[in-house]
Amino acid sequence: MSEQQLPVRGFRAKYLNLFRIATYILIVVAIGHTWGALLSIPGLGPDGDRVLAAMKSVHFRCLTRDCTWYSYYYGFGMMLSVFLLLSAAITWFIGGLGDREQRALAPITWALFLSYVATSFLAWRYLFPPPAIFSAVIAALLGVQSFRSVR
Repeated sequence: MSEQQLPVRGFRAKYLNLFRIATYILIVVAIGHTWGALLSIPGLGPDGDRVLAAMKSVHFRCLTRDCTWYSYYYGFGMMLSVFLLLSAAITWFIGGLGDREQRALAPITWALFLSYVATSFLAWRYLFPPPAIFSAVIAALLGVQSFRSVR
């Protein structure tokens, strides 16, 4: 089939499929996480302010580096932001592929799905509703599309 004979994917199929919707949510989560938890830490009252001050002021050596608990919090938080954006890039890429290509990448889509199932569990167990809900929605979108891809 020549390029001119290939069917053109509609806007809806191209930009509103479940992988692409997961991408949009992942970007919102990455921005919310980075801005709301790392760049502008909300005030959590006097006790929370004391804990944050202690996290920033108590230094210890880890291997050859001077560290604080806040540097761990901030560093791991930024690493999570990077991986959220990586997930967004992967879901965007896969969402732009045809059915055959998506089936070929099924191990990746299933790995993403399972990682967000685990993330959902961890968020429900240790965090608060918004990250848990976002993780569950992302897992559901990835799961449904992964099941569709193997059919």
